[in-house]
Amino acid sequence: MNQPSNHWPQLAIAIIPFQEYGETFPIAEALKKGTLFPALYQPYEPGKRWDNL
Repeated sequence: MNQPSNHWPQLAIAIIPFQEYGETFPIAEALKKGTLFPALYQPYEPGKRWDNL
């Protein structure tokens, strides 16, 4: 008789690249923009589409 297995197959592998520390905003500007890194800064623009990232 087959016993039910508690083993689940691996469905995905999370791969997260390391952050490369390059150019940064001055602290006061970073606090206003919500990020220290200019490469991550994407201000909200009503009507702008992000589907081609």
